[in-house]
Amino acid sequence: MSELVDFEAEGLVDGLEWPARQARLRLLTRLYDEGVTLEELCAAVVSERLALLPVDRVLGGEARYTADEIAAEAGIDTQMLIDALAAFGLPPVQAGERRLGEADLAAALRMRAALDAGLPPERIVDINRVIGRSMAQVAAALRQLVGDTFLSAGNPEDVAAERLETAARSLMPALGPTLEHGFSLHLRELLRGDAVDAAVLRSGAMAGEGSLSVAFADLVGFTWLGGQVPADELGEVARRLEELTRAELRPHVRLVKTIGDAVMLVSPDPVALVHTLLALAEVAGAAGEAEGFPRVRAGVATGDALERDGDIYGNAVNLASRLTAIARPGSVLTDDATHAAVGRAVAWSFAGERTIKGMRGEQRIFRARSPPPAAPE
Repeated sequence: MSELVDFEAEGLVDGLEWPARQARLRLLTRLYDEGVTLEELCAAVVSERLALLPVDRVLGGEARYTADEIAAEAGIDTQMLIDALAAFGLPPVQAGERRLGEADLAAALRMRAALDAGLPPERIVDINRVIGRSMAQVAAALRQLVGDTFLSAGNPEDVAAERLETAARSLMPALGPTLEHGFSLHLRELLRGDAVDAAVLRSGAMAGEGSLSVAFADLVGFTWLGGQVPADELGEVARRLEELTRAELRPHVRLVKTIGDAVMLVSPDPVALVHTLLALAEVAGAAGEAEGFPRVRAGVATGDALERDGDIYGNAVNLASRLTAIARPGSVLTDDATHAAVGRAVAWSFAGERTIKGMRGEQRIFRARSPPPAAPE
């Protein structure tokens, strides 16, 4: 019981005045009575994370297993377990370290089921790497949301800890189904663009390599803007670009990722992709007139590309990036292949021939334009 521990003598309230001192003592007493060791409390105070300790317990549970123990229970190789957990992008578990909990055991059992279903171990690690990148973004966004929503200026330490813990307990049950729903929507959309044709049946693999149209769109003057406005306002501008892009996506056009002041898009349908970019340039221009939003420029290239673990690689990616860099504000530049594939679906002007860094020979470049409205009958 906490009556047996003198938190003041342990130095856990040093430097605090009333009422912060009393708030710290209430929180220490509560956590100790709930089973947190004095050593853990001391470490949390030193690292200034005491108010976050209740949330940590909600999310992670009690650390009670080593990697060897979990691997033995699940019937998998210890090193594979360590590699799979490290692929999430977190510090690797060390041999003999008792840092894992019931959630990790459940994950190892799911891994065993995936292996039994025939998935190769190295691909499970690859998928964990992709999940880790995505979840890091989700976690960062939720951390900001929870902090902004549930913390108020002047919260005593115990009150802040309680509010953060309550938020975690209320949000966690809904988060899992929400993530599952978002995943199923994206997977369904991707599969709708696939076809299990004769080539797929011969190769025994879904399409991951072939001709794709790839595009980048970035904000003109973003670097200059970064020196003129606070970081939070700059972040809002980048988020606004993503919002505008998502609102203009045509069927079978996918937002692959955001890269600071740019977005990367891909589609097997170059017409849909070019229409998306033209619409994005138009709405960004309107936002610029209404609210001073930066103008957008874009580049599109079509060619062989490899899709691996949610990212896109190949010459089309490099060319699209180069075209974006030379595009004028508000314009959409394409390579010759995209121009030929889109044809009369949009209006065009020839933008000349240029030597593009990393590309062989001169590239014929075209500027896509929205077609004029149809004349009334």
